[in-house]
Amino acid sequence: MFHRFIYQKSAPVSQASAKDFSTKKYTCVRLMRTKRDKPVAILESNDMKNWHWRVQYGFSCVVFPTYEEAMRFCRERFFELDGGQE
Repeated sequence: MFHRFIYQKSAPVSQASAKDFSTKKYTCVRLMRTKRDKPVAILESNDMKNWHWRVQYGFSCVVFPTYEEAMRFCRERFFELDGGQE
């Protein structure tokens, strides 16, 4: 994930912008937001021999072996893009 600085009051991020957070090694499958409206990317590895799921927010990165574990981590800490907490 590349760090982009957005000089707007609220970032124009939606689920349609998930491809913008994808890289050569990871595909972004879902976006969420922090309580300060910063993006949180849930990424799937294109390489099966490493940890398969990654949650990246700010300058932090946490890896998980399953999608369910990654989503459990996100549901406890982050919010949906539409404003509600999942």
